[in-house]
Amino acid sequence: MMVRMWALALFLSGLVGCGDAAQALTEQAKLQALRLEASQLHDTGQSRQAIAKFEEVVKSAVATDMERAHALRFISLGYYEMGDYPRSGEYAAKAAAYYPQGSYDYLVNMADADLMQGRVAEAAAKLEQAHALAPRGLAANNVLGLLYLGDNGEQYADYPKALAYNRAAFEIEPGRITEIALVRNYLALQEYEQAHAHLLDLSQRYADDAYIRNLLGQAESGLKPHRE
Repeated sequence: MMVRMWALALFLSGLVGCGDAAQALTEQAKLQALRLEASQLHDTGQSRQAIAKFEEVVKSAVATDMERAHALRFISLGYYEMGDYPRSGEYAAKAAAYYPQGSYDYLVNMADADLMQGRVAEAAAKLEQAHALAPRGLAANNVLGLLYLGDNGEQYADYPKALAYNRAAFEIEPGRITEIALVRNYLALQEYEQAHAHLLDLSQRYADDAYIRNLLGQAESGLKPHRE
């Protein structure tokens, strides 16, 4: 009798364990779906909605530290897109705190925090250091490309230098944000054919995007003298 009761107890314990495991898998699946949705919203320029979703990731009980750090970085980028630079810098510093000092991710996040506080030279030094650690790192290439486009002051503009970083960022992760940066670079260099080809594709994928339409108009205006 005692043996049967012990076997029954083990069986029920196993069922509880299976239930916990199934619940954990369900929560993980929800988290990954949430991360995917947030990334898609970010890539299509819906920054406010993306931030709300990434905030849910940060608060998730099953998220890892690295998943929280990733979400915090994208919240920072979302606020940057919205022009809220103090909050962008705040979230970049929060993301950096999850990484070892001197590591690639620490450097790129602290560089963002520096940029949002006007410390451009310090940010550039950190980004160049990060790029040396990981030449194919998306964040370092993307931010250096924008910095040398003059986004943080015309005194830092160096369009040929920016092009190397913007091309690399687009190759690493083709998407609306990296492609727009590359297009802006081509326009600054008056390479209108290259810009126009990218913008035709972008305008088909994001037909309602007023910013892309504006850039397309600039490219077509630049092409006119060459076609007349």
